[in-house]
Amino acid sequence: MAVVAVSRWKGSFQDLSLAKEVAPILKRAGAVAVRIGNCYAGAHAGQIFGIITFADWESYGKAMQALAADADYQRIYGQLTKTFELQERFISVVDDL
Repeated sequence: MAVVAVSRWKGSFQDLSLAKEVAPILKRAGAVAVRIGNCYAGAHAGQIFGIITFADWESYGKAMQALAADADYQRIYGQLTKTFELQERFISVVDDL
């Protein structure tokens, strides 16, 4: 079962340069997929959703350890939190149907 981390941010969807910079680092740490999208309808319209998928809990755990020690990731994440405001984050285990 895949582990999916979803983060919801406030900020300008036009400025995706940091997301494009961090995606290869996340994949190198073990992410299977890194996606970003702008919400167009509902209570969170106008906000940005970042979705990171890992193969399983073991991959997720190893990635979190690697990212905690990765200076490039820490630098970019620091810039992200200055540019965008984190609204919510959740982790879910999902099944393909």
